[in-house]
Amino acid sequence: MTSALALALIAFSTGTAVSLARPALSRARDAAAVLAPSRARDAAAAPDLTPAAPLSRLTYLTETATSTPKVWIASRSGGEGKLLGPGQQPLLAPDGRSVAVSLFGASPGVSEHGPSLGVYPAEGGPIANYLDLETATATPLAWSPDSRYLAIYRQSNETVDIAAGSGLDVIDTQTGAVTSIAEGAIYGASFARDGSDRLVFALTHSLSGAAANLYVSEADGADLHRITSDGRSLNPVWGPSYIAYDRERLRHEAPEYQIWLASSSGARVRRVTHVPAGPLVEGLVPLAFSADGNRLLAEFEGQDTSNAYAVNVASGRARSVNVHGRSVQGAGISSDGGTLLIDEDAFEQAPSNGRVATIPFAGGPSKVLVAHGSQASWNG
Repeated sequence: MTSALALALIAFSTGTAVSLARPALSRARDAAAVLAPSRARDAAAAPDLTPAAPLSRLTYLTETATSTPKVWIASRSGGEGKLLGPGQQPLLAPDGRSVAVSLFGASPGVSEHGPSLGVYPAEGGPIANYLDLETATATPLAWSPDSRYLAIYRQSNETVDIAAGSGLDVIDTQTGAVTSIAEGAIYGASFARDGSDRLVFALTHSLSGAAANLYVSEADGADLHRITSDGRSLNPVWGPSYIAYDRERLRHEAPEYQIWLASSSGARVRRVTHVPAGPLVEGLVPLAFSADGNRLLAEFEGQDTSNAYAVNVASGRARSVNVHGRSVQGAGISSDGGTLLIDEDAFEQAPSNGRVATIPFAGGPSKVLVAHGSQASWNG
């Protein structure tokens, strides 16, 4: 059992670009017309309900060995950085106007009190707080494409039977309502890209290797149904055509993960990857699709291991992403699939020791966006 059990994979999809919160979950250790004057007056008086255009942004974390974790918002290029406040595992909304954060460990002191999760307005203003650290921590897993709904993993603070008090919740950020979707341990969640506000998630009722399957529901919990029954399905990411997920193969020490594709009905389409995994590592966890579904960002997970992989969905070819021969962690993929967002020198280090950068999907030199920071998340 690793510490990754206490956190969830972030995998989510948007119409511009996709990004995720780190670390990924591992089960071994989330439309001109000229108007007549009267019609023009009527139009001017009516409220404009057209959704605002997304703001292309980047969020990241800073923290040293002696400071508390701080969440920042910046332009897509990493410039114009602005402090939002304390938090961990920032997750930027698709419209670039909100940042969800975990608040566990964000304040100094041994005792944890206050809210479990917060949502910052990117333009500044008071944080919207949810849940209570006295009973559970909370990790942001995925935003809906319209940036209204936020799926979170609520993890119980109990020391025994943790799954019994844990589950998947969805926050309606317009009303503030929190809806419990399912109870148990959650291994990833992702919203459909078609704007239907459906989401897929992996659920098990124990942290000790019990059967895990994929479920689909509406954002309000309606029409909840299971779509796999093999008991070994984890870490789903909803793409434009299919759901990518891990099929787990049990072994003596650590299970092995390979990426498969399935339709939203759960009919298995095919296995995608064939990447060997040693006895102490699990293998590839899907993180995010390009807009056309042809490219996938994944993370190779395991004991003392976290390495971004670029996956060609059609061929199944998976390539380790490295900078100067060193492994990096995946944080997002551009809409066209040509660019990856990565964290450099951040694995098992204080966030400020790392760098936020981009690198071509096909390989090549990286471009540093933030010189001191990690846990990056973007929307385009």
